[in-house]
Amino acid sequence: MDASPTISPFQAASAAALRPGATSESAENGALESVDFQNFLTLLTAQLRNQDPLDPSDSTEFVAQLAQFTSVEQLVNVNSKIDDLATALVAEGIDKYASWIGKQAEVNSAPAYFDGSAPVNYRLSGNSEAASVQTVITSPSGQEVTRFTSLNGSMTQSWDGKVDGQPATSGVYAVTALYYDKEGNVIDEEIASTFGGVQAVRLNDGDPKIVLNGGVELTPDQVAGLGQ
Repeated sequence: MDASPTISPFQAASAAALRPGATSESAENGALESVDFQNFLTLLTAQLRNQDPLDPSDSTEFVAQLAQFTSVEQLVNVNSKIDDLATALVAEGIDKYASWIGKQAEVNSAPAYFDGSAPVNYRLSGNSEAASVQTVITSPSGQEVTRFTSLNGSMTQSWDGKVDGQPATSGVYAVTALYYDKEGNVIDEEIASTFGGVQAVRLNDGDPKIVLNGGVELTPDQVAGLGQ
């Protein structure tokens, strides 16, 4: 019997949540950076001007305040240097993927891009216990576009990009395999690995992302192979 896939390579977009304390920490760092030595002298002068002449502040207290301010200023400078170092390391991480640009990548758990004419290639793992297998093509919204009988085995196959004999609309599509037993029951399903040309490498929230043709975006660990 026919069945709809329950797994999909499409990832739902969600707003990135700030880690606890991130907002307050950022505000605190900004406040520390805004306090320079001139501001400290201004505050110190105001404190001296407004102190009680009958009960003046101990000079050692001012020395302690100056030492405390100097320590805070040094910590701010150290944090700034650490941020610069982290940025440099991330940029170096991007560079190691630069050689991937222009190559054909086989990727796991990612949709395939159909340009409107060229067939969409994909690879299945196969299931020795299945009597038959169907490939199901679905849109990003989860709507089934077409399905067809496929070969059962670890091999590269293709979808001609047609629906009822007519070319499908260009865009990204999920490619899923459903495995059936002799009674027509689904016994297994898998997301097919797909192929796409690497167009760019960029940062997303500090992590390197691989961008394939059609705008398909994935992490480097989803790339199973590269070719010309």
